[in-house]
Amino acid sequence: MKFTFPHMGNMYVPIKVLLDTIGIEYVMPPLKSNNSYESAIKHSPEFACLPFKSILSDFIYGIENGADFILFGGGRGQCRLGYYGDLQAEILNRLNYRAEFVCLDLSNLTVVEVLRRIGPLVEGKSIFKIISGIYYAVRTVYRVDRLNALARYTRCREVQKGQTDRIMSEFHKQVQKTNGYRCITNIIHDTVKLLRKVLKDRNYKPLRISLVGEMYVCAHPNINLDIERKLGNMGIEVHNNLTISNWITEYFIKKLIPVGLKDKSLEAGKEYMKTDDIGGHGLHTIGNCILSAKKKFDGVIHLYPFTCMPEIVAQCAFSEIEMKYNIPIMTLIIDEMTGEASYVTRLEAFVDLLAMKTRQKMSFI
Repeated sequence: MKFTFPHMGNMYVPIKVLLDTIGIEYVMPPLKSNNSYESAIKHSPEFACLPFKSILSDFIYGIENGADFILFGGGRGQCRLGYYGDLQAEILNRLNYRAEFVCLDLSNLTVVEVLRRIGPLVEGKSIFKIISGIYYAVRTVYRVDRLNALARYTRCREVQKGQTDRIMSEFHKQVQKTNGYRCITNIIHDTVKLLRKVLKDRNYKPLRISLVGEMYVCAHPNINLDIERKLGNMGIEVHNNLTISNWITEYFIKKLIPVGLKDKSLEAGKEYMKTDDIGGHGLHTIGNCILSAKKKFDGVIHLYPFTCMPEIVAQCAFSEIEMKYNIPIMTLIIDEMTGEASYVTRLEAFVDLLAMKTRQKMSFI
């Protein structure tokens, strides 16, 4: 059997590590949009959100290039993500794409459940390799997220503009051509060394912007029009609250720890929504806005795909948060029709607003 999977940010790196370690054949969709993207948009429901269409595009590409096993993570609750697996499987079936489609419930994920559902893929594989693959993949998730955090820190402070982008572009090229945990780990280490050698302006104090919103849009550069890179090249230090490592920590690792550890953003969000769940990452969006203000960020950018109901609900609390915590919040709604030029113009205008607000604050000191 040959496996394929959807992209979400840099998640493909630990997935490659996992599959290479176990010895599973796979088809990795390209990081950038391709011909299957247009097909996915054409055959998706009109008001399906952009993540739905992007994920379906990756499935179509994988099947057309020989994959016959699809793994996807869904869930329950108010977010339509819980229905995506069934709907995408039906669309693929109507298009005469034949593949075994396995949808995992991410709201109740365990290692045992994962192994049970992907049984046909790992049949005959060494248990030691399977356990090693999972361990190496989880370690890689945290290493890649730390690398990205270093890139965000370096990009806004670099003296020679474009160095960080070139280093990170080369990182992704090498990872896609390399197989195995040890080789990919070496690439990560080498990239970290290169980023640390980049000449930085130590006296520069950048504006700090926090990204909040729907996880897929926040984590996937191909969907959010590479907002971290764009802001970084404007001299902004970007902090992304929705990384894969944070998700694993909150929804997987903390479940294994007997001591009850609360999700800080979830608890903070309850100040405005007296509930444990409004669907998706909506409540976390509210909480992360509040936490960002308390951490003295200069502004917040809220990202979500068009028609995403949990984020629309969360957005209702922003005016009160802005007044109470004195932090500007800008919302960017993204779909396949979003124009990059207007998107960049809005980013530049928001950055100018924050710079003016900072100058006014300094003049009163």
